[in-house]
This record gives sequence, C-alpha cells and structure tokens, in this order.
Amino acid sequence: MIAHILCATNLSPHADEALRIAVHMAAKYNAKLTMLNVHEEFMDKDEMVMLRVSVEQMQEHFREIAIRCREQMKQLVTAVGVDDLQVEYLLRECSAAKEILEIAAELGAKLPAHNTVIIVLGIHAKEGLVGHLLGSVADHVVRYATCPVLVIPFEVD
Repeated sequence: MIAHILCATNLSPHADEALRIAVHMAAKYNAKLTMLNVHEEFMDKDEMVMLRVSVEQMQEHFREIAIRCREQMKQLVTAVGVDDLQVEYLLRECSAAKEILEIAAELGAKLPAHNTVIIVLGIHAKEGLVGHLLGSVADHVVRYATCPVLVIPFEVD
C-alpha cells in the first residue's frame, strides 16, 4: 500500500503536472505527501570563504530563496484544491538525485513492511550531447531507487 509520496520538484512550470498528480495520489491513498525542492547551487561556508564572498550576505540570500521556494510549494499544493492532506515541505542543498534517493530511503525505513514510499517527479528530454553524457536526475533516480518511481513526462516548449 502506498503510505508516503515523495514529490521532487524544481518548481518550474513544467513540473506542475507531477506535483498535481502527487497531490491527487496522496488524497486517493490517504498517504502522507513530502514535497522536496533541492538546490545544487547553494555554497557551503568554506566555498564562500574561498571565493571571497560575504558569508553572511550569501547565507541570507540562500535563506530568502529557501523561504520563497517553500511558500511556492505550499501555494502550488493548495492550488490543486485537495483538502485534508498531510504535507511536509523539505528544502535541501545537495545533488538532487542523491538527496531524492536518500530521503526516499529514510521515509521508507520508517514505514511498516507492507507499506511503501513512491517517488513522483517530472522529466523532460534533454537536448544535445551533454544530456546524453550526463543523464538526468530522473534517470539516476529510476536506476537507483529501492522504491517505486512514477515519472511524469512533459513537453518542452
């Protein structure tokens, strides 16, 4: 039985369909929903010092970004129009694929044996050689996840 849904989003308009589906699934299965937004661009304190930028100013800037992202996730979930959901909002700074897999494993470890976590995320086709060489976050998650993964495709305009 699906007991927990992890919806990883980059908050782009194209990712909204995956979010909408995750919200409806959470309502249908009476599952807890965890919304995850990962920022790979955040620097740690050592990186900021090495680049000679103001640690305090950058940390404040990152904090403001995190607050905006959390609020945007809340607004998107509310806009779907489903009531009575248990929703947790997570913001992380790390490699997106790595963080999605780690959080899914942590959530799954907390569940009884007959329950499962499902990861829901959107995907778009990367263009060019770089996409073929590096793959995508979704490719990595599908390949290494120990739980089911639902990948929602979207069209690139």
